[in-house]
Amino acid sequence: MTSVETRANPIADLVRDAAAARTPLRIAGRSHWIDAGRPVRATRIASLATHAGVVDYVPGDLTITLRSGTTLRDIENVTAAEGQWFPSDPFGSTDGTIGATIATGSFGPLAHGFGRTRDLVLGLEFVTGDGRTVQGGGRVVKNVAGFDLVRLIAGSWGSLGVITEVTLRLYSIHEQPVTMMLSIPETRTALAQRLRSVIAAPLTPYAVEIVSGQLAAHIGLPARPVLLVKLGGNPASIAAQQATLGALGGVSEAPAGVWEKLRLAEDKVRSADSVASARARSAHSASGFDTTVTSPIVMRLSSLQSRVAEMWTVVAAATSGVDGALVHASPGLGIVRCVIPTGPGRDVIAKIASALPDVTTIWERLPAAMWQDLSPDVASDRLSLGIRNAFDAQGILNPGIMGPAA
Repeated sequence: MTSVETRANPIADLVRDAAAARTPLRIAGRSHWIDAGRPVRATRIASLATHAGVVDYVPGDLTITLRSGTTLRDIENVTAAEGQWFPSDPFGSTDGTIGATIATGSFGPLAHGFGRTRDLVLGLEFVTGDGRTVQGGGRVVKNVAGFDLVRLIAGSWGSLGVITEVTLRLYSIHEQPVTMMLSIPETRTALAQRLRSVIAAPLTPYAVEIVSGQLAAHIGLPARPVLLVKLGGNPASIAAQQATLGALGGVSEAPAGVWEKLRLAEDKVRSADSVASARARSAHSASGFDTTVTSPIVMRLSSLQSRVAEMWTVVAAATSGVDGALVHASPGLGIVRCVIPTGPGRDVIAKIASALPDVTTIWERLPAAMWQDLSPDVASDRLSLGIRNAFDAQGILNPGIMGPAA
């Protein structure tokens, strides 16, 4: 970990001023996720949306350093011009920022082939709660110094520091990827066998994702559960992988654009008016968080890869007949993710919890009133509180986002 105080940093100045006045800050990028996470007790929004742009790009090293307010779309455009890309596809618009993506620990189906977003972060710079500017990691692939610090900040939801710069690992763009669509059986045993066959096959897929029938219809596919497999590489490699999948039976090619539709599916079922009003009122409310938002509940179940079929069948049964419930899973990661309308949400959650009591549940979005019942905190243990105190002793950065400060 290295402190940096040799150049002007407007974000550090903002945090120092807030710390001196003991003013809690709600850290935000472009505010697409301002309604996510636990209620934040802040009176001021600290937006990094204008803190954007490329700091350093070395195509030959497959690395790029950016200010944290740079959007994912801008990263895509800049790197594509050099025949490269940043393989991270968190759910939501590419108008979101890279800083918010890392801070929230967001990732998408491409994590199957390339790792979660945090695995693609080589280094970062952030501002602590007392205004210190700190760097961790490095700007080259071989530099692993501070790697643990990078992982500590990634997924901390801005509670330990405000990310100001990031250095990312890039990949070369190959031929246009092809997505294959496989039928999946209804029974748990048969589904488990189907997934094992695909995962164990001699493939190097970019992504492997199950989508429910309702979600499939939502993204322009036949209204039945299917397994999507995204294949990349040179033409010969793609052809060989297609033949391998074809031998498993029940395989067809999916239409173009299916992954982009999947990425945006959740946004389309959220109430645009509710989100817009949340952003507007958050900037002026005493709490910094609008408790009237009616966004759907978003939960993520996580366990061993071998339990995905079990989790899938439980969730499928719990959401059966629930209009607007969108379910998908990343079998290679051991994750089943559910987007559930708020109305029937409690009943669905209760059914899942009773059938899968030992599965880890991560809540992405909940109505404010439900956080206390389902997940009041995730960082109240002695170690977590010690870390929080070391980076933000006054607790001014996103207070409440990880639970009570003490």
